[in-house]
Amino acid sequence: MTWNWLGWLLWLGALVYLCWVIHYIRVHQLMLIAKTGNRLDKMLMAKYVGFLLVAFCWVGGMYYLTFARSVDYRDQAAVKVTTQYAPLQLSSAGGDYYYVLGNKSAGGKHQVASYTYATATRKNTVSARYATVVTTDELIPAEARDYPWPAARLQKEDRNTTHAFVATMDVTYRNTVLNGLGLRVNRPAGQYTLLRIPAPGLLKEQ
Repeated sequence: MTWNWLGWLLWLGALVYLCWVIHYIRVHQLMLIAKTGNRLDKMLMAKYVGFLLVAFCWVGGMYYLTFARSVDYRDQAAVKVTTQYAPLQLSSAGGDYYYVLGNKSAGGKHQVASYTYATATRKNTVSARYATVVTTDELIPAEARDYPWPAARLQKEDRNTTHAFVATMDVTYRNTVLNGLGLRVNRPAGQYTLLRIPAPGLLKEQ
């Protein structure tokens, strides 16, 4: 069993409590108006404010843990990291040979939106937002440094494949109490793809 049950329980509690507070305020305001004709009572107003603060803090805290809390990809106690490597295969189109195909959006009028590449077993397309094409000996570009890439293994793959390989890193949330509070256990925390090619000319854009 994962700790996600605790997150579901607290989310349910937060929403039930918020609904109860709204109902409490409505009922007591109607009773106040019916009994006294007044719309404002200092004691009741203090209760309303207190109840609402608790409700908003509870719901806000759950929202932060579920949707807004950032993740440290290097924290092995919080996430599990797996990296897969495969040599790239040359593809051809119109007499041109390439390792990676850059697909532009909106009819080719804008920047590359995705990359398509082939290995010995499959052809795959990844979003350019979570992928980088590497054409130099600096195998870990700035935009990928938030991820814990094993530099020695990248160098080994670079040598063994003659500078043409793909490295795909998948990050998954571990079964911890904090991840469970945010309903994140066993869910993807991030993914990034490094596409290493020998030269910029082996990236074809269309």
